[in-house]
Amino acid sequence: MNVQLATTWKDDLEMAATVSCFKVGESEKFIVLPSHEVRLTNTAEVLFPLIAARKQMFVRGGRIIELVPNDNNEIVLSVLASNAARSRFEKYGHFARWVKHESSGEWALKPVAIMSRDLADALLETEQALACLPKISGLINCPVCVAMSEGESRVIADGYDDATGLFITGGQTPPEVRVADAIRAIMDLLADFDFPSPGDQSRAVASLLTPALKLGGHLRGFVPADVAEADQSQSGKTYRQKIVAALYNERLSLVSCKSGGVGSIDETLDQRLVAGRPFIQFDNFRGKFDSPHLEAFLTCESGFSARVPYRGSIDIDPSRFFIFLTSNGVDLRPDMANRCNLIAIRKRPREFQFRTFPESGGTADALDHLRAQQPYYLGCVFAVVREWLRRGKQRTTETRHDMREWCQTLDWIVTNIFELAPLMDGHQEMQARVSTPALVFLRQICIAAGMTGRLGQSLRAGQLHELCVEGDVEIPGVSADRRLDEEHGRKIIGAKLADIFKRVGGGSDSIAIAGFCVQRSTTSIARTDQKGSYPSHSYLITRDDEKPSVFPTLTQ
Repeated sequence: MNVQLATTWKDDLEMAATVSCFKVGESEKFIVLPSHEVRLTNTAEVLFPLIAARKQMFVRGGRIIELVPNDNNEIVLSVLASNAARSRFEKYGHFARWVKHESSGEWALKPVAIMSRDLADALLETEQALACLPKISGLINCPVCVAMSEGESRVIADGYDDATGLFITGGQTPPEVRVADAIRAIMDLLADFDFPSPGDQSRAVASLLTPALKLGGHLRGFVPADVAEADQSQSGKTYRQKIVAALYNERLSLVSCKSGGVGSIDETLDQRLVAGRPFIQFDNFRGKFDSPHLEAFLTCESGFSARVPYRGSIDIDPSRFFIFLTSNGVDLRPDMANRCNLIAIRKRPREFQFRTFPESGGTADALDHLRAQQPYYLGCVFAVVREWLRRGKQRTTETRHDMREWCQTLDWIVTNIFELAPLMDGHQEMQARVSTPALVFLRQICIAAGMTGRLGQSLRAGQLHELCVEGDVEIPGVSADRRLDEEHGRKIIGAKLADIFKRVGGGSDSIAIAGFCVQRSTTSIARTDQKGSYPSHSYLITRDDEKPSVFPTLTQ
């Protein structure tokens, strides 16, 4: 803009020298940059209230951030760098600075085409920036039913909400739904899944409701990670978690298990946290999952430090995120298992007919149907939340989970509103199994026996080694280069199983685990040198579909 502002305030040059904003015409402003007697704070006091009014830049964890689209055209949060700030600031006015004429010695305002990077960086660091800009706590792509006093609630939508710090990036306001209809609709979303036990079904319902309760401030404490465990690939474990995200008009942000182990997942998690989309999924992990970084995040009470590449770190509000993990046999640390909502699922038989829905000419699956009707299903969740509020925000006395507020609240909702099984039925047994490597291995053997047609057969350690090779089951303590060594594998498997049966307690030769039963029988085999005999063990693996499996507590 080819404009020059001479000093128009001839009668009081000293006052004019300290003014940091001039109006030009009816709509344009010149913001005076630090020069002459205009200080950095004077400029910041003018610039940042203008920026704050538009709700496009925010304060998060002591850093200035902005809303930007990512590669999937989703709105995410990004730390504002000084280079980018120079062009962003231009949206809020033109810039000028005081310049002293060499000949006359008088001061005049001159337009500034491009702000320096150092100045932009200095403005971002001012107290005025942190004080004027609104504080943002998280993003969500749908309206939120927010808690109020006396059991009341309100729905927030469309943009930034001052009270919660949430930014609603999209979504339609849901309709009012009758509670009975809401219950049927929510249960219908899970109708195609084969849950091994009623407790698994209850926990799946709880997973659908948890984001609404937490985002709305109805739950103040921690919420667990949703861990989906399946007996086989293509069982629907990832699909179920996609349904949870789709219910809130969101998609899962992926953290994948990269080659070489899990060493890079912490860095990827930090990137997802900084971006701000609330549903984060660790997909298809197998074997040992060891991330103290994630464990700390799940029980962090305030700001969680997430590293921003090349920009230091930023404090993240952990209450605005929901963690998901899928596995066909994950080995968790005990502390991680205590932070999880474990939900088992079984693969449907090949002949099972999954439902189709009217969308896409009658070929839509449940996920497509949910996305097409998302406002209605969100209204169903809000109806359940309001019913819980109406009935006094009650909780049970359930103590079988470390996250008591979440556990007792959702236990009351699933047992009293949905009339389902208690939330924690069978959960402690799953926690013991997924956090005990030997039991993770035993479960994998059982699954492999089912997939290879060896259920009901008497199998010795050598045959179990063959089964592990055929079923791609990793044998703990056997390196990749010795995987096919039958003699070595047989000894390791025999020792592992002997230890499991020894530690079960009570001298039992039968173990129930994840819907299977493993029975051990012992025979005496005469030694070839005719000097006595030695015990030989064989194992019979069968499936128990009549009742949920219960695994006895292991003795240490």
